[in-house]
Amino acid sequence: MLISLPYLHGSGLEHCPLPEERARVVRALPVTAAEIEFRVAHGHEALERLFDEARIVPTDPFRRSVV
Repeated sequence: MLISLPYLHGSGLEHCPLPEERARVVRALPVTAAEIEFRVAHGHEALERLFDEARIVPTDPFRRSVV
């Protein structure tokens, strides 16, 4: 799993105000072993760019690897 910001939904979703505090929202994205290896070699932002370019559907459990 890759933990990242919910950028697909806009910056307003990241910080959620609560009555007495605020919560920070992140997403857990299922990733392949190849994608994790790519992240280690090239960085988180590079992997996120591949996701953007491929226009992945984050909720699709059968999506193909972007690497």
